[in-house]
Amino acid sequence: MNVLALLLCGLLFAGVAQAQTAESSKKQGAPASTRSTGDIVPLPSIKTLTTAQAAGKKLFVQKCSVCHLPALPSYTAYGPLLDNNVVSDRGEDAVREQIKGGSARMPGFQYELSSVEIEQIVGYLKTLDLANRD
Repeated sequence: MNVLALLLCGLLFAGVAQAQTAESSKKQGAPASTRSTGDIVPLPSIKTLTTAQAAGKKLFVQKCSVCHLPALPSYTAYGPLLDNNVVSDRGEDAVREQIKGGSARMPGFQYELSSVEIEQIVGYLKTLDLANRD
């Protein structure tokens, strides 16, 4: 089993365990969680996106979100949160190259994603504003 599959199984198991804990807390009359909904990263509705941005969202959720978004309110992301600020700070070309080539902590997707798909992901990232998510 590859590392990504193990990671996804671990996240799924943690989510089930947290849901079971919340359910048992409800039965005992205790509050389910002390986390606020502000801890959850909201993603824009597909209805507000262009066709290319919607395709980018799908690819981002499939390929990137496991590391670049917290899976649950109680977890932090493995990699940096990605949004329009990252794209504007680093530049679109640098973001494209990062996606293609990867880094020591990130796999490169040059053999998995086409240039059109990478462009769709960059276009989608430009719709995100995680700095102002309160």
